Amino acid sequence: MPMRIPRADISGSTSLTFARWRWRCPMSVEIIPDGAFPELFSEFVEYKRNLGYVYPKSRLYLVRRLSAFLAGRDGDERVLTRDAVEAFVRPGDGESSGSVAGRRGIVRQFALFLRWKGIEAWVLPDGLGPRQSSSFTPRILTADEMARVIACADARPASRCGPQTQPVYAMLVRLLWCCGLRIGEALSLRIRDVDLADAVITVHKAKHNRTRLVPMSESLAACARRYVVAVGLIPEDRGAWFFPSPRGGRYNPGSATAHIQGLMLQAGVTTASGHAPRAHDLRHSYAVACLGKMQASGVDVYAALPLLATYMGHADIVSAEYYLRLDPSAWGSIHQVMEGAYAGVFPHEEA
Repeated sequence: MPMRIPRADISGSTSLTFARWRWRCPMSVEIIPDGAFPELFSEFVEYKRNLGYVYPKSRLYLVRRLSAFLAGRDGDERVLTRDAVEAFVRPGDGESSGSVAGRRGIVRQFALFLRWKGIEAWVLPDGLGPRQSSSFTPRILTADEMARVIACADARPASRCGPQTQPVYAMLVRLLWCCGLRIGEALSLRIRDVDLADAVITVHKAKHNRTRLVPMSESLAACARRYVVAVGLIPEDRGAWFFPSPRGGRYNPGSATAHIQGLMLQAGVTTASGHAPRAHDLRHSYAVACLGKMQASGVDVYAALPLLATYMGHADIVSAEYYLRLDPSAWGSIHQVMEGAYAGVFPHEEA
């Protein structure tokens, strides 16, 4: 029997049932004081950010708007019932389709999050209503560009924040590039999750609450062993963070992303607009590199998609297809393959 969200009094007081959420999720994201279920919304935003989503002010505005909307519902209707969801996403007079799509997206994601926690919620069906069009394309880093980023990480002097900062980021960018982890997954690793003897990483309860094993190459495992010594990690302290912050806690994904983007800019790796790529683009780049190696080895990349989806923690190959972004260097090999396969279909005319 799924749980229902315990009620919170708008005045700020909470029932004993609702108070149990407070110690489980310290409020690290500011939600409007009179909104409903601030602890759950705070935990939702942190969960999304840990998965690598930025959640800028525009998204936080939608979170606060949903929280305020639920606070205005009467009685038990503060849970995400179908009536409440449909009322929240109902278009206003003259409202743009993009604005409606934003509300639909945030309420659907929050409902899925609640269901994941075992809390009763009605999930808005996907694919209905207006969608926001997006021309965004991830910035795919080449092997040469990533080598420059790693070189900058290795050469960066020790930070005033602590001598561990330099080796932490030198290892972190290698792990993101060589394993395709989400940055939140990497920062959540503990010493017990990184098996240096068998060169295997265990990612616990990541997206979709899935746990998976991620093998490391021997060269990456060797780097990890040197990193453990350089940072002074104690293997026996199995619950300690593998990437400890200067204060000994867990790195914030936002600050870690900013640091990695600084390394990219230092290495001269930018987008077409001159900005640093996202840290999450390293995950896209890893997928492209894997598919490129498969193609060069004569492997059918579409037949290999289930393997890539499992390795990267996707629920299905449809999600993995999102990472099929082509490196410009791949066009030449594709042209050669297609030319050989269809040479007789469109024969060249002789002058």
